[in-house]
Amino acid sequence: MQENILSIDSLQKRYQKNVALNSISLQIPKGSVYGLIGQNGAGKTTLIRILNKIIDIDSGTIHFNGQPIRQEDVQKIGYLPEERGLYKNMTIEEQAMYFGQLKGMTKKESKLQLDYWLNRFDISDWKKKKIQDLSKGMAQKVQFIITVLHQPELLILDEPFSGFDPINANLIASEIKQLAKNGTTVIFSSHRMESVAEMCDHVCLIHQGTILLDGTITDIQKKHAQAVFEINLFEYNDAALELFLTNTEYTVAIKHQDDENVQLEVLPNQDVSDNLLTEVLKIGSLHLYKQYIPSLQEIFIKTIENA
Repeated sequence: MQENILSIDSLQKRYQKNVALNSISLQIPKGSVYGLIGQNGAGKTTLIRILNKIIDIDSGTIHFNGQPIRQEDVQKIGYLPEERGLYKNMTIEEQAMYFGQLKGMTKKESKLQLDYWLNRFDISDWKKKKIQDLSKGMAQKVQFIITVLHQPELLILDEPFSGFDPINANLIASEIKQLAKNGTTVIFSSHRMESVAEMCDHVCLIHQGTILLDGTITDIQKKHAQAVFEINLFEYNDAALELFLTNTEYTVAIKHQDDENVQLEVLPNQDVSDNLLTEVLKIGSLHLYKQYIPSLQEIFIKTIENA
């Protein structure tokens, strides 16, 4: 059975009359990249701040590595906020020493880890540069280094690709994947569904303080798969095709047809999809037989609209 680094049960948080989190419960497996998605104001930031012990909960429980979460556990968490928080007049090295000490590191440990990451990003000559002298993208890279400097067990990333060009975004994505591969658990919060789909194993959709979706991306997509099949046939038989088009068990649209190939979109009118493959094989040689699986973006939009 897979262990969970975080177990959250019936978590409730109010701001006066506004319910930010409405008795949410979720499990975050160790070593996973866990997507936290939702519209602005959904409750994601509130949950992240609670995990970092920035704000308190009203009720519910949070267990970190099987034990009630404590203030000391924050030293095992790395947090990259959407609004970055580096000191512009400090050098990169000074920032590393300062934030490293806040996370319980010695100056020697901070220096070793800083050198490792600067070398990894091929920016070793930046150590004495001040943040105010860096471009936005370069400052973002330094912020990422500061966040992972203390080798956190849990890494919380809020819009981690914000401010990056595509090349540097791919670089950071590769580092996040490598950290997860090495055992770091990652909570990945983003509005960009394509990034969530690429990076994450699990996903949780929060809407108005309530969890609407929670599970692996594969399972969620299968659950929302539509009974629409894309079928491509070649060397097809005209008479067999005409007979299939009159079959009342299916609604069929011809997307393309020429002398050698035909492309069909088929919607079974009832639960007869198991018979569909047998039927289309009577028409011709099969080139493509594919059920339509919605993207995470489509599922997100549809789920929010239905809510």
